[in-house]
Amino acid sequence: MSNLRIIHDNAADRAVLAASSQTGELGPANLQRDSKNTVLRASGTAQTITATWPTQESIACVALISTNMTSSARMRVRGYAQPGDAVPVFGVLPLGWNAYQWGGVNTWARGGGSDGVTWFTPARVRQIVIDVSAPQSPEGYLEISRLVVGNYWSPQCNAEYGAQLQTLDSSENYRTGAGALKTALGATSDKLSISLTHLTPMDRARFMRILRENGKGKAMLFSLFPENPDPLLEQDYMLYGKASNSDAVTTPYFDTYSAPLQIEGM
Repeated sequence: MSNLRIIHDNAADRAVLAASSQTGELGPANLQRDSKNTVLRASGTAQTITATWPTQESIACVALISTNMTSSARMRVRGYAQPGDAVPVFGVLPLGWNAYQWGGVNTWARGGGSDGVTWFTPARVRQIVIDVSAPQSPEGYLEISRLVVGNYWSPQCNAEYGAQLQTLDSSENYRTGAGALKTALGATSDKLSISLTHLTPMDRARFMRILRENGKGKAMLFSLFPENPDPLLEQDYMLYGKASNSDAVTTPYFDTYSAPLQIEGM
């Protein structure tokens, strides 16, 4: 089983993005904004997104966050060392097999859609091409809210057992004058709490850098069970969100460090 992974530096925000189609003003620039109200909407149920950088980036993951994809959707990612190259550095397999865990895309009511993710061996590229197909989308078009691309940090020792996944619901129950119980529906989101109890000195330094650079205000992609054989488990414990705690990093014993971490989904 792979240890947890965190992408705290989203290279997609430094890229020039292009899309094969868009509806109205709902273009690829929306993929660089942390708002579920801004999306890239394709004119149909297929989309090709191209991200290009001025210099090579180290890439090991591509994630599509808050989409309207169903479990029948498929995704392929190809990376090129230089724009215009005919042969990709990675991603030569057919659509649906290279970059997608079967059954790994789901939808949630009132919570912000579904996510699709692929992990691969880190590679240095200047361009990636993402093909997405969602032929059974009930809306008849494909929407994607956020694009996350980058390399990840993974600690040498995994989080201890006892990780807590909580569904947050802003709905409120109330009673009418006649005594009936009613609900004012709100939105739902997830919150994940873990404890990193065996950080090595190198992992502590990297973890502290993540805390300092991102703080509570910058979102990151967190996966507790990356590339798990059960894609639904990976999906449930993968969040794109922000740290919601600022607890101390402690030294429980010599040359080992401990820290809690809470991630609240966007």
